[in-house]
Amino acid sequence: MGMKRYLVLTLGLAIGCAPPQVGDADFPEGTVQHVVRTQDVNWAPCAPNLPAGCEIAVLEGSPREPDLFTVRFRVTEAFVMPPHTHPKDERVTVLEGSVAVAFGVDATRDDAQRFGPGDYYVNAREAVHSVWVSRAEQN
Repeated sequence: MGMKRYLVLTLGLAIGCAPPQVGDADFPEGTVQHVVRTQDVNWAPCAPNLPAGCEIAVLEGSPREPDLFTVRFRVTEAFVMPPHTHPKDERVTVLEGSVAVAFGVDATRDDAQRFGPGDYYVNAREAVHSVWVSRAEQN
């Protein structure tokens, strides 16, 4: 049986009102490190407002809480995330495939900056941007 290829992105985001302890991890007593091993990543379908074929894994925190969190996305096909914003800076590491990001309500893929495996970028909070994702490396 053939192996499916996925594009995988890691996002570290902060949303909502940030209390003073934003970024502090809530370690259970006696622990000093939070670890997520590749084989233990729990993938689930993305929310219905995200493109079809998208899966998400929450590595720490919660996207529904007003604190830092880290998630990974993977897709089975290319997709487009239409213009949107985030209430906090968005941090992205591209693990596989390619991502193109353009800013502004009317931005096009031709306007986009491209990122490939190993690249990292931060989008400013409230910046309107669109994202084009491809499984294949297309820098």
